[in-house]
Amino acid sequence: MKNPLDVMYHEHEIIQKTKKIIQEINNLWTKNEQEYREVVTKLVLFFSEYADGYHHRKEEEVLFPAIKSHPDFILQEIIDEFEQHHEDFRTYASEIKELLEENEFEKSYKVLNDYLNDLLDHIAAENEELFVLADSLLDDNQKESLYFRFMDIDREIGEDNKTNFEKYWV
Repeated sequence: MKNPLDVMYHEHEIIQKTKKIIQEINNLWTKNEQEYREVVTKLVLFFSEYADGYHHRKEEEVLFPAIKSHPDFILQEIIDEFEQHHEDFRTYASEIKELLEENEFEKSYKVLNDYLNDLLDHIAAENEELFVLADSLLDDNQKESLYFRFMDIDREIGEDNKTNFEKYWV
């Protein structure tokens, strides 16, 4: 059986690799504004297209509805909270882009760091609560169905593009 949660965990691992990059670019703008701008632009693109485009889309369109519709699931507000986090992450990305355009490098780094910290907390909550819950609620057939729907999303957006994003931080 193909387990969709393995896909979710793997994508989380890829996203978590940005922590090291973000730590390494602290104060880079004081030495090289252009390099700082390029790295942060690449990070925002990664967060927007990989974390949001591939990962959050799978959660919002496939995983969350499957959990919400399960007869034994009663904690609707937990899904609402995760969806709100996704909206917050989109706001962070827009704000970082705007600050970069205004050459507000120090502020952009602070927002980027806030984004990262919230994102890592979000990932931990999903790994430790949501995915464990999904694993216990869904049977093997449901999981396999979700897995193939996840693969459809990857194909629709572009598998090669996803693979390239996964190589970004290697």
